[in-house]
Order: sequence, then structure tokens, then C-alpha cells
Amino acid sequence: MKIVPQKYRVAFVFNTLYYPFTYPEILNSLKARDYAILVPPQPLQSGARIYISGQAAAIKATATTKPPCFIELNEPKKIIACDGTDIDNIVASVKDIVDLSRSDFKLNLPDDINYIELSGSAVVLNVNPIDAIKKFSGNQYGVFDDIMGAESAGGSIRIIPKNGTQMDKKWFDISISQKVPTGDNAYYVETIFRNGNNIESVLDFISNLDEKISSIIHKIGGV
Repeated sequence: MKIVPQKYRVAFVFNTLYYPFTYPEILNSLKARDYAILVPPQPLQSGARIYISGQAAAIKATATTKPPCFIELNEPKKIIACDGTDIDNIVASVKDIVDLSRSDFKLNLPDDINYIELSGSAVVLNVNPIDAIKKFSGNQYGVFDDIMGAESAGGSIRIIPKNGTQMDKKWFDISISQKVPTGDNAYYVETIFRNGNNIESVLDFISNLDEKISSIIHKIGGV
């Protein structure tokens, strides 16, 4: 089994009155932590609070032999996020965001966070994923045979909490299907995890994400 990350993202959503990361202070804080700044200098503006937004404001690879992590700033949604494909670099950047939030911007974490969310996707190279998914789904899809005029089977698996809804601040959502068009030997796994403003639980989840994905594939019947 081989897990190939497509993209992982850890986003902090703040509940402060104002978006806390003003320009140019946020870029200075990132630069002081050895991030390379990717946005050009901004034009002169007036006002007490000036912001910058962009999907790739800064970049850093703590583990230099692995793909780096990008920092996204989104003032309208009160988000600062870490994007990348390497879990170690994402975890390191999340810790940097926590540090600069507390030390440079005097935020009270985790209280000033509305919630923190992990989202992402990965391809899992395996053997005959669609056969494993159909077998795991069992015969329950047979109720659709008459409607479809053919024998029916489940083509994907989705794991969510038994209680609650996807709008809750505490939620997980794991979707497993066959990766198309890579052939017969790849699963496509999408992941969402949030646990309110509990930073450590999200860090623990992403740190163990490969193990969790592997365990899920084994439960389905993959090898």
C-alpha cells in the first residue's frame, strides 16, 4: 500500500471582531520565522487596519528535503491556513501560526479561534479498490435493482459521526472511492476533521493521518 498525498490544508477560523493579522506585520512575523514571502510589496494605504489576502502569501520547508508548506491569508473569512502535501511541514507551520498568533499578535489561543479544520485528499495505491468497496457495502444496494433494471452495488464509502451534522464545529468526514482514471488499483480518499478550537487534537489527527487511512483501507478489505 502506498499513500500519495494530493493536498492537505489546516485552516484556523478566528472569531475575533476584526481579522487579527494586519499588513505588513503578518509578513514580518512570517519572515522572522524563515518563510519566503511570495507577494509583492503592497501599495501605500491609509487606515488603522490594513490587510493582505492571497492563497500563497509565504512558503517554508522545515524539512527541506520534502515539499514546502504555503501560508494562505483570507481576511474576509478570517482565515489563516497552511497548505501542502507533506504532513511534517504542515505540522511545523501550524505550530508557527500558533506561536506568532500568541507572541506577535497577542491573541488568546485557543479562545480566539472559532474552529480549526483539517481537509485534504490522498490517492492510495492498492489492489482492486472497487471490488473491495462493493463487497464492504454488502447487499443493501439491491433495493435499487428494480429501479435501475440491473443489479446494484455501492461504489463509495463515507464515514461520518453517528450524531450531528456537517455544519457542527466537531465533525469528521472520510470519503473513499475508486480513483478515476488511474485504473483499477487506486483509492481516492478525502478527509475532513475538526474538533472545535482544539488545536492539539487536529495536530494529532494529521500527524497520524497515514496510519488512519491505512487502517481504514484494511477494514474495507484492501491489502
